[in-house]
Amino acid sequence: MSVVADASRSAALREAIGAHPSLHLAAVAPRFASLVVAAGFPGDVVVLAEEPGHPLLAHARTVVAAGAAVVVHADAEAELLESLESLGAVVLSSAESAAAVAAHIAAASHVRRSRRRPARGPADRRPRLSSGERRALAHYVQGLTTVQVASEMGVGYETAKTFLRRVRAKYAAVERPAGKRAELIVRAEEDGIL
Repeated sequence: MSVVADASRSAALREAIGAHPSLHLAAVAPRFASLVVAAGFPGDVVVLAEEPGHPLLAHARTVVAAGAAVVVHADAEAELLESLESLGAVVLSSAESAAAVAAHIAAASHVRRSRRRPARGPADRRPRLSSGERRALAHYVQGLTTVQVASEMGVGYETAKTFLRRVRAKYAAVERPAGKRAELIVRAEEDGIL
């Protein structure tokens, strides 16, 4: 399991998770971007103890795409709550104790293990790339620099760089590392992007 939480919340969650016999904490980070590149991401369950808003929903979608269950520990307004629940996320009020959160994590983890699919080969574990990420990847693996990718796509350099960083993170999340251009070329070929 993985947790995104600030220092004060992560300490309480670590203690509660550590006290629960069926839970194993693989990664903890103060920001989602740091968690996605952690070795233990995503695990069976990812706890998002973040401020409610659009980034929280985007992070939950990423976790689901990576194949993990989501437990949100935040006070979400009705619209965000509905969107999170439609993803299958368990949403708990920030007033819930860390022990209660750990109990919900254990339940979500148990459900994930009981629904596990048969093992799949590497080509079957495809990350869900957005259209922008697919376009950036396609240009990059054809030998273009990040500056050239940005120009071809009609976006800024930082946007193109973000697309490529997300592609690498999503491949890592499905245990198909693609940190180097050569690895990205192999992944793009395996997934029919080239």
